[in-house]
Amino acid sequence: MNAPLTTALCARAVEGATGALDWTDGKRRRVFFFEHGHIVLAQSNLKSESAERLAEVDPTLQGEALAVAAGRSRLAGALRESGGEARWIAGAPAPRQEPVDFPAVLWDAGTRRPPITAYPKIVGAGGGWLHRQPMPPGLADYLSELDGSRTLDEILSFAPGGPEAAERWVRILFTMGAIVDAGIESATYEVRSVHKKRDWGGGVDDIASMISEGLGQEVAPKPKSAPVDPLAARFGPVLARVRAAADHFSVLGVSWQDPPESIRRAYFTLARELHPDRFVGDTPEIGAVAAELFDKIRGAWEVLGDDAQREAYIKRVIKGEKTEDELAMEKVRAILDAEGDFKKGLSEYYAGRIGQAHELFTRASEAVPEEAEFAAYAGYTTFRVHQGKDAEKAKAGIERLRHALEASEKLDAGWVLLGLIHHAQGQHTEAREAYVKALRIKPSNPDAVREMKRLERDKAAATTDTGSLFNKFFGSKK
Repeated sequence: MNAPLTTALCARAVEGATGALDWTDGKRRRVFFFEHGHIVLAQSNLKSESAERLAEVDPTLQGEALAVAAGRSRLAGALRESGGEARWIAGAPAPRQEPVDFPAVLWDAGTRRPPITAYPKIVGAGGGWLHRQPMPPGLADYLSELDGSRTLDEILSFAPGGPEAAERWVRILFTMGAIVDAGIESATYEVRSVHKKRDWGGGVDDIASMISEGLGQEVAPKPKSAPVDPLAARFGPVLARVRAAADHFSVLGVSWQDPPESIRRAYFTLARELHPDRFVGDTPEIGAVAAELFDKIRGAWEVLGDDAQREAYIKRVIKGEKTEDELAMEKVRAILDAEGDFKKGLSEYYAGRIGQAHELFTRASEAVPEEAEFAAYAGYTTFRVHQGKDAEKAKAGIERLRHALEASEKLDAGWVLLGLIHHAQGQHTEAREAYVKALRIKPSNPDAVREMKRLERDKAAATTDTGSLFNKFFGSKK
């Protein structure tokens, strides 16, 4: 029973693992899906283990009974394998649920039987595994306390539920590596010592040498095994997983992509294992840890058991999407930052530093594109920066300013900026119309008043210059 596949199956069960164990040997393949240490689906490409072949052999097998028989057949076949390669895929979800009773198949396969003189001792996560099994009342607690200080004969004599049930589970645990014989090391030492005495046949010098050897060396003490953490023995891998869980799904040992039924089943399995009523006779420390774990899985289920809350939790915690309140706060911060950039841009603009103003206006407009005033100044400064250098970009700036005015007809500052563009292009009539619109919106707009006066001065100067030139060349003769 020490085959690699059997060892891997036992290890995943004892660890309480969730995922898939994929075994291949040439063209032969088996896959076993685990959920919290239980085999929930066994698959095989061997025709002899197919449901169709089993139905041919036993026509009475149908429906669920046939699925159970197929699973047992595949698992029993796996226990007989001695080669191949097993690959573990952590967290892989089972496509469907066809549970296989792993301990029962182990027992039917003829598990290794420890000698009656063995000193059974629970190791690793064995204590946690056996508490998840359907044992007679009190037997799991009884076996989880095996520390290697009593023989198997003594243990079976006083076991709750009778010696037959206890022997069955000790044999299964022994096969899975969850129980070891703590007396093997001492027994090996005794056999080695007897063997040395029996094979000795030397003379006096050899005896003197042996005595000298014995006097000069101290017998090495039996190495002490590492102390078993009572919490780890009692709760198994569930303890570490729940405490280290980063989200509710990890607490229950499922994936956020699992169907609701798998999440529900995982919760109720854990709730049964960790319910406070199961720990009434334990130490206060174990009871407190059980309450802690139970509260965490119950809190996870309160969220994940509700469809709406689960979807919201996936969006917020798993996918990192923002809530409506968070998005609103981000928008407020973006507006405040944009307003700060816009005010700085105005300072640069009135100081004549158009390039710097353009960068600040553009950043403000990109942060809050629906703000027409930001877009208007960004469009105007785009025109100013590219005027005479890049006609296409200068034209794009004008279009951006016009779009801003279409979005907000009451934007007096925007009409002033459009008037400045017309003025710069020598379009005095269009410039005057733009300034008039600005003054109609806000009669006290100082920029519109100033630019209107400047426009009138420029028009008067142009008229005077034109009249002088006409008179010079076409004036009447005296």
